[in-house]
Amino acid sequence: MRGRVCKSMNSDVDANAWRNAVSTPVVEVDDLRHRFEDGTVIRTGEIRLEVFPGECVVLIGPNGSGKSTILNHILGLSKPLGGTVRTLGQPSDLLPDDLRAHIAAVVQNPDDQLIGPTVKDDVAFLPVNLGLVRVDVARLVESSLRRFGLWEAGDRVVHALSVGERRRLALAGALVLCDGEAYGPKLVVLDEPFAALDPVGRKTLTDLILEMSARHGTAVILTTHYLQSVPDIADRVYLLGPGGRILKAGPPLEVLPSVPVWGFESASDATWFALRIELAARGADLGSDVDVTRLAAVVEEWLVASGVAPGQRSAESRAGSEMPCPARPGPVTRGLRATRTP
Repeated sequence: MRGRVCKSMNSDVDANAWRNAVSTPVVEVDDLRHRFEDGTVIRTGEIRLEVFPGECVVLIGPNGSGKSTILNHILGLSKPLGGTVRTLGQPSDLLPDDLRAHIAAVVQNPDDQLIGPTVKDDVAFLPVNLGLVRVDVARLVESSLRRFGLWEAGDRVVHALSVGERRRLALAGALVLCDGEAYGPKLVVLDEPFAALDPVGRKTLTDLILEMSARHGTAVILTTHYLQSVPDIADRVYLLGPGGRILKAGPPLEVLPSVPVWGFESASDATWFALRIELAARGADLGSDVDVTRLAAVVEEWLVASGVAPGQRSAESRAGSEMPCPARPGPVTRGLRATRTP
């Protein structure tokens, strides 16, 4: 599979059969057990992992908790020691090529899936091998490279790129067929896709995930340590603990407050994120790009709603009196992504 698979334009899979099956999970993981060569065992346990069409599911957990191992099983790269893993309705390790062609994947190390000698050659690999006409290949390659900010680097040698550029190139190559109304994979599997991306790259990927979900009903499952983006994209979050056991599953607002300190690079990051989750629970999500100015605007609205003019809280406030906080603060700038029930 070479780390990258995507939708075939000439698949023998019956499209009507797929549409009739949208109420069934695209991915099912039930008590997966995996044994490494050193004897270490990963076991997901009694909480069943499911991903339905149009959903984005996020796996979070500390290093060594089995996130990448689960994705490898979903992609059919490993055979379970026990339990069940089904992808697109079939046992994942027996997935036929015509179904495998409906999956787009980005592995944790982008170098493992960079194929072409130049940036354009690499992104053209899939559409060329699917037999698309030259004009369509050129259009898809340009669209994907522009989406990830690599069009100007199209003629550069792949391995001369920076780590962040190679990460973006891996995404551009895997998602090259995600093109407006025409194309879109049934399942996208992303292992730490936000790693080494700058804020613009993270927003580009976030917007693309939401677009694929809304436009094509694409199911997305990803792992990440960058929790700040999770509320913007996730319908459901699975928290993994040591040994791969799924400790908790549910909407972001239910799971993220229980994430321990490993989910953040610093204590201040954890504090800001906790504040965002608390505000979102009260109806005012500031989004992943929260800053002091926007937060100050929310606080000002609270003050006005409480009948206290900004700048007029005096010694009595500082002495410890409490100001009532409205149940739903004024500026609801963006909502956490709602959890869908298939």
